[in-house]
Amino acid sequence: MNFIQRHQDEILVEWATEARKAASARGLTDVELKNMIPLLLSALTGGAAWAALGRHIESHLADRIRRGFEVAEIVEEFAILERCVADSARRSPLEERPGEEEMARIFLTVQSIMVRTTDVFQEHMRLDEQREKRYLRQLRTLADDALRPPDESQGPLERRLHEAMEIIREATSADAAALLLYDPESHKLVTRAVVGEAEAALHEFAASVDLDSFTGQVAAHAEPTEVSDVVTTELEVSDALRFSGIHSLLGIRLPRHHRFLGIMYIGMREERRFSSRETRRLEALGEGLTLHLDNAKLHAELHKQLDELEAERELRERFVAVLAHDLRGPLATAKTSTRLLRKLGDGAEQRPELIRRIDRNLDVIDKMILDLLDVSRIRAGQRLPLRIEWCDLRSLADEVAADLRAVHGPRFEVVGEPEIHGMWSHDELKRALWNMAENGVKHGAADTPITIRLERGRHEVRVLVHNLGSPIPVEDREHIFDLFARRRARRVGESSGLGLAFVRACAESHGGTVTVDSNATTGTTFTMVLPDDARPHQSHRS
Repeated sequence: MNFIQRHQDEILVEWATEARKAASARGLTDVELKNMIPLLLSALTGGAAWAALGRHIESHLADRIRRGFEVAEIVEEFAILERCVADSARRSPLEERPGEEEMARIFLTVQSIMVRTTDVFQEHMRLDEQREKRYLRQLRTLADDALRPPDESQGPLERRLHEAMEIIREATSADAAALLLYDPESHKLVTRAVVGEAEAALHEFAASVDLDSFTGQVAAHAEPTEVSDVVTTELEVSDALRFSGIHSLLGIRLPRHHRFLGIMYIGMREERRFSSRETRRLEALGEGLTLHLDNAKLHAELHKQLDELEAERELRERFVAVLAHDLRGPLATAKTSTRLLRKLGDGAEQRPELIRRIDRNLDVIDKMILDLLDVSRIRAGQRLPLRIEWCDLRSLADEVAADLRAVHGPRFEVVGEPEIHGMWSHDELKRALWNMAENGVKHGAADTPITIRLERGRHEVRVLVHNLGSPIPVEDREHIFDLFARRRARRVGESSGLGLAFVRACAESHGGTVTVDSNATTGTTFTMVLPDDARPHQSHRS
């Protein structure tokens, strides 16, 4: 092989020139590019041992594979060498050209190395595929564990996400990996898990979905987004990320299509491009993670719905029992009164009072049924039917106080503005005022005054109903206007709890609000705020 020995430098120069133009030179320094071919040329001339060359080929392949080169790019280096040897032989004087046998040995040697390279690469890809499957299996196992009933050995979601990202970082040989999930309220991507380098610096920042940011670019595109150096990139990145020591980034959208969940990215300390194989692996892992995130979300929502259905069932059963208790009282009174009427003569003095008692109790039952129908309508997303008309709120409050005095005695007083007029629904407001005052009777101190106060604001009116007695516990106030709520059910005890739920429905249907303030010193005050004119608020209701 004297030809190779005589023309070695010429062949190497030509090879380096051609190789720099090819994909095989991507991202390589001059030293890295020439780390293999000179030794091969030396072996062809007998200047290097074939055993040493074999070890060097293995090292060369491992380096190229680690950098993400495909087999065609690696084999191309040797194909270029074949062409350069052939070109050099063609240019040489006839007397210096190698014989056919020598050329055949050269080409056979180079081609055997190409075959060996392909075999090694295929074996690596097989092992690489098994490795990827192993990591996907680890993700699936982690997700399956998270879906089992919780016990003391299991941690919160953040720990599970952290473990998943650690698997992904190891699978991609990355220096850092991060998962950011989309928060629809803030329209930000919030970091949920970071592993590897700069973990503390990257964990607590929220990222923008604006298109001029790295995270926004990842979120906006189905294809992966790559940054070779975060320090010099024109894309917006956080200071924590820019100065973290991580340079190159590869990010993917989760999922690539359909409903947006978030993004995932990996980072490397070195400034470089990512190979197609690295990109494909991250996409495969991202698809696996997305599937498990979806399953976990559906699982959590299902459990929540089951818990809510069970709570709803229990509360409905309690509600029916309590409502039956409330209805039995006025029904028993009315029935007793009718029985007494049968025994009395037409001229008995008690007869008019018994008739009034029957009417009052039937009115109570009728009001309870109306409250139940109206509040159930509101819970079903329907509109509370209002008949808006010109109302005198002071006259309405006086009517309610008079009706309550007839039932509970002279405990009720109306104070404040002597005249307050507005556009409201008379019947619904009357029931709401009755319910607020009746609540004071049930839960306030016995025989203490219950005051209905009327106040006028600039564009609204306030109705305040006050009673003395034990304060409402703080934990019950948030739910006191809820129908079927657990705390509301505990608060009302033997009461159905319809009254205050209707009060809120009435206030909101008028475009107003209702609140409660309660403490041991001043007692309990329910405050309903109504706009002067409820008509504009009706057009926005379905």
